[in-house]
Amino acid sequence: MKGLLIDLDGVLYVQEQIIPGAMEALHFINEKQIPHRFVTNTTSVNRTQLAARLKQAGFAIPMEHLFTAPLSTAAYLHSLENPRCFFFASSNLKRDFAGIQLVDDNPTHVVIGDMGDGFSYANMNMIFRMVRNGAELVAFQKNRYWLTQEGVILDAGSFIAAIEYATGKTARVFGKPSREFFLHACRSMKLEANDAIMIGDDYQVDILGARQAGLETVFVRTGKDREKVLDEVETQPSHVLSSIAGLPELLDTLLH
Repeated sequence: MKGLLIDLDGVLYVQEQIIPGAMEALHFINEKQIPHRFVTNTTSVNRTQLAARLKQAGFAIPMEHLFTAPLSTAAYLHSLENPRCFFFASSNLKRDFAGIQLVDDNPTHVVIGDMGDGFSYANMNMIFRMVRNGAELVAFQKNRYWLTQEGVILDAGSFIAAIEYATGKTARVFGKPSREFFLHACRSMKLEANDAIMIGDDYQVDILGARQAGLETVFVRTGKDREKVLDEVETQPSHVLSSIAGLPELLDTLLH
């Protein structure tokens, strides 16, 4: 084990509540100088805003250690020749898409993120027509739901699936659980996938996605899949912890 990929929401905190032992676990990682990246499908804020929000919550995480789905998506679009993108995501994220042409009609690509109440019939129908007319559907992530203090709520993946069903086309996804996301995150630490461990609370997005990309995995029971999800699946995580508080002891074992 040479490096770590660590999910944020559900692993370090749930909404604004820090999970007991999270600070101590991060102190251990920094003290041991273990290369790491915090990987997230968050699409409500850009990377600069996310770093500031984490700092306000008490997590001193350098912006360079944050690896996000929008950044991975923007990198793909920059690799294309003159893409015209309809941007259906939080306006905060446009900063991560500097240099990419954003348009209101006749796009070559539709970039879609979590828009909450913005997923109205009118907006969904507009996106449906754009994709049906030939635009490629590009998604930050396809999470089905996420955990809040009020309980689980629908995430962008549920609405993206509706567009896919209606158009017969498949979205290109650049956040977790796409293989490219995990590989790019590992390469940002100059590591191969089999050198790293993914720590997450979402079985489908964090654990299964990372396993399929070649990483070892640690499943923590503090997020949305805290109950009996492991009893219902064939592919098991490499390790299971009640919370990230148990990570230092596990890493101590793996390092020796």
